[in-house]
This record gives sequence, structure tokens and C-alpha cells, in this order.
Amino acid sequence: MEFFTKKTINLYFIRHPEVENASMMVFNGSIDVDLSENGIIQAQKLKEFFMYKNIKKIFSSPLKRCLKTAKIIQDGLNCELIVDYRLQERNFGIFESLSWKEIEQKYPLEALSFLKDPFNFKIKNGESFFDVYNRVNSFLSEFDFEKDTLIVAHGGINRVLIKYFMDLKDEKILSVSQDFACINHFLTDGNFFLAKLINGVI
Repeated sequence: MEFFTKKTINLYFIRHPEVENASMMVFNGSIDVDLSENGIIQAQKLKEFFMYKNIKKIFSSPLKRCLKTAKIIQDGLNCELIVDYRLQERNFGIFESLSWKEIEQKYPLEALSFLKDPFNFKIKNGESFFDVYNRVNSFLSEFDFEKDTLIVAHGGINRVLIKYFMDLKDEKILSVSQDFACINHFLTDGNFFLAKLINGVI
């Protein structure tokens, strides 16, 4: 059975590499934290991986953990780099800069609401995954699906992309792991999305 109705492209999207405060296991969200030394090494490995792909365009979140990664990868390719604010990580509001243990201690009711309905729960002073989904949907509505493309983004953004491409139920949004520097790969014609790799690590 043929699911594709027109020319397909390779669409890759990655989570940024390890950040400086990774050992603290906190919610960074919109905080503009930089890559760690290990993160720079991971970015170089990503550069080597994509050097042999036919990437014609890179989109990146404006946060430096992504943009620095995108520029490192672009250095090994002859392609355009576009920064798009809609790819910025979810704003975690009052959860930002806190670990999950700290959140449970400081905001127990909000922590329970988050776990009960992770897609629709809107964190005070922040966003819900539903808000992020609308941002990403706006981005995809302008996507041309004509050339092999790489998106450098965040765990939250990537989960929303996977939900969109695979039509996952809202409650499954946290069921997708996105490790530092992971690679996701879909073959698509813009209508049908075939998952080739999810959360792959080189």
C-alpha cells in the first residue's frame, strides 16, 4: 500500500545537547542556559552525522542551547539557517529553574494537576502543551515540505512534533523520551509521516 501521494523529504528534528546545569535536573524552559562542555562535544558529533545528509535548510529555536548547536551543524553543511521563535521551549512559568522534587514540595497541587492532564494544564505564568502545540502548528502550516530539513529544538517542542506527526492522544505527550542530542527522523510528503527514528542517540 502506498501512503505517499507526492515527493517525499527527510525531516529531522533534534533536541539540543547537554546544558550547563544538566546535573541539577531542573526545568529550564525559556531560561537561556548554555551548552556544557560535553554538550559542545555532542554538537560536534551531530555535525559529523549530518555532514553526510542532504540537508538544505535548518530551523532553530532562538535559545542559545539550540542556536549554538545549529551553527555548529551548519558549519559542516552548505545550507540556510532560519531562527524561529515558535520553536522556543515551553515556558514553564513557576516551575522554571526547579527540579521535580522541588516542584512537588513547593507547588504540590500544581504538580498533581500537571500529572493528571499534562497536555492541557497551564502552569501559572507559563504555557500548557496545548499552547505550544498551537505555536508548532503555526510553524508547520508555513512549512514547504520540499527539501530535506533539520529542526534544532527542545524536548517539549519535539514531543509536540511527534504527537502531531503520529496523531498521539493528548495524555501520551509525556510518554515520548527526548534525551540530550537525540535525533528524530521522519519520511514525509507533508501529508503522511513515516517514523524512521525516534530519540536516536549517536
